[in-house]
Formats: sequence, structure tokens, C-alpha cells
Amino acid sequence: MYESGVDAVRARQALATVVPRLTALIRSVRNPAAHAVGEWNAGQVAVHLAQAWEVLGPLSRGETQVGLERPEDLAAFTISLVRGEDCSDVHAAADRIDAAAAAYFAKPLDDLGLRSWLFAGTELPASAFVCHLLNESLVHGFDIARADRQRWRIEPAHAGMAILGFLLPALSVLDPHFPVVQEEAAGVRACVDVRLRRTGRFFLVLDDGTLHVEPPTDRPVDWHLSADPTALFLQLWSRTGVVASLLSGRVVGWGRRPQVGLRLPRMLRSP
Repeated sequence: MYESGVDAVRARQALATVVPRLTALIRSVRNPAAHAVGEWNAGQVAVHLAQAWEVLGPLSRGETQVGLERPEDLAAFTISLVRGEDCSDVHAAADRIDAAAAAYFAKPLDDLGLRSWLFAGTELPASAFVCHLLNESLVHGFDIARADRQRWRIEPAHAGMAILGFLLPALSVLDPHFPVVQEEAAGVRACVDVRLRRTGRFFLVLDDGTLHVEPPTDRPVDWHLSADPTALFLQLWSRTGVVASLLSGRVVGWGRRPQVGLRLPRMLRSP
């Protein structure tokens, strides 16, 4: 499993600053029926967030299990849960998040070891669960704010924690074929050096339809990326376009195989 180096206590402190902003945003939503992301409106995203908090908190303490068979099953699972609820009352969704967060923060982080994650046979450390909650709160806060035409600031340090502390460890315990669009990446063998500004660095290694996350080594690199953590976070979740980030300088690429950089967004599936 990928060792992120993200400190669970610091990530929890970051998460504690995000929750009040998140629930205040949700309570301020003027039109819960406004389209947010995919097939969901703002109210449905808020309910999904409440459900995520109600599941991930107990899961992080080993008090429940989900046990999905494959990562491909997660989307249908979350959609079915949201469909089963009334999503028009955003105040109720915010209250549920506040209650779940209060229960989560009330218990000390005294076990930093591995515990079962969402999928059968997968385990992640405590830091990854904290960063998973941070990830959900950041990306779906963005969705709700955009739907309601409000601002939602994602601190670069928080985005970096979500990437390094959750996305990379999660990718490292899943089937390495899952993050890759097979038609686009078949036959591609390449190493991409990703440098999160003021945050961290890692390698993405593509190998004929698989993706592996590695710490930096002296292996030959085909393409380098220097990225603002917030810009890369939103790109990884397909919330913003690649071109805008490149033109603004928030993401910069260079290297001996520019074709790898050009194809990279098409080869990676949004997590």
C-alpha cells in the first residue's frame, strides 16, 4: 500500500475547519433542485454527503462494514441510497452532517492502524479515512456551491491532503486496471512525475492498461507535472478542464514524451 506520509491528526484538524463551512453552505442553498453533478441536484448531493459522513465515521472505527465487491459498484450503490430519501430539505441534511461529525470528533484518534474500507478485502489506515471524509466534503462542497452560484474555497493544503492521504492510498489497494480507460491506455508504458506545489511528490506508472502509484525514485521519467494542489484535485475529479489550468499556469508539464502528457487525461478514469 502507498505510504502517504499525511499525518492523521493534522488532517483531522483540517477537516474540523471544513465541516462548519460545509454545513453553513448547505443551509444557505436557495434552490435544492438546481443541477449539481451527474444526475444529482444540490439537495441530492447534500444528502449524499450526509450519508457519506454517517457511513465513513463508523467505518473508520471498525463499527460497521460495507463490503462492496468491486469499485465499479460504488456509483450504483450511492445513487440507490440517495434515491431512497427526500432530498428537498437541505437543513436536515446539514443537521445530519453536523451530528455525524460531532460523533466522529468526539472519539479520540488513538488507533492509527489498518481497518476495512468500502470494498471487500481492502484496508486503509486511519489517516486515509480522515482524508476520505475531507475529500468528500471538499469536492461535494464545490458541487453544491457551483449549483447555487456561490463561492467555495478549497485550500491547497487541504486538497493536497485529500490527494496524498486518500486518493493515492485508495488507488494502491484497488485493482490497478480500474483507474485506467483501457481503450486509451492499452500498450502505453510510461512514468509520470507529479509534483504538488509545496505539498508532495509521487509517480504515476502506466503499464499496458494498469496504473500504479509509487514514491519518487531514480527510474526514468517520461513526463513531469507541476501542479497547484487545488487545481489538480478538481481536475482529478473532472470538475474543471485541463486547458484552463494549463493556460493559467496552475498546472505545467514538460518532459521527453509530450504525447504522454497529452494523452494522460484521456487515459485516467475519474476516481
